[in-house]
Order: sequence, then C-alpha cells, then structure tokens
Amino acid sequence: MTNGTPPQRPSERRKVIHASCSVHQGAAGFTNLVVSQRDGEIEFNPHVDGSCKITLDVDEACVLRDALTEWLE
Repeated sequence: MTNGTPPQRPSERRKVIHASCSVHQGAAGFTNLVVSQRDGEIEFNPHVDGSCKITLDVDEACVLRDALTEWLE
C-alpha cells in the first residue's frame, strides 16, 4: 500500500472520488464513489459496497467524458 492507495491488479485501475449522495443526504464528501477500469469497461460503484454497480463500455464512457467536458467548460 502506498499513500493510502491499495495495490492494484494489472488489469484494474481504480479511483475513489469523494462525493455526496442526494438520496441519503450525507454531508459533502461523505459518500465515496469508486470508479474502476476492468477489461476495457468502466465501472461505477457508489457507496463502495457493491450493492449497485453501473458499467459503461468504451463508447458509453466516451459519451460521458464528452458530456462532462462540455458541462465543465
């Protein structure tokens, strides 16, 4: 483990994003969103407990990237 980041398998890349949950009303930064890349797909794991996972293929991830880039300009 380096700098608080768990070791990663070569086929997996992972980021933890501190976010807020609109449904559960946690404080800003209270909810962690884990975003992983596995075998060419992007996986979103809200709440880090695996109870709900959203998976995007490359094309879908590019649409999300483009939308975020447009919104953040």
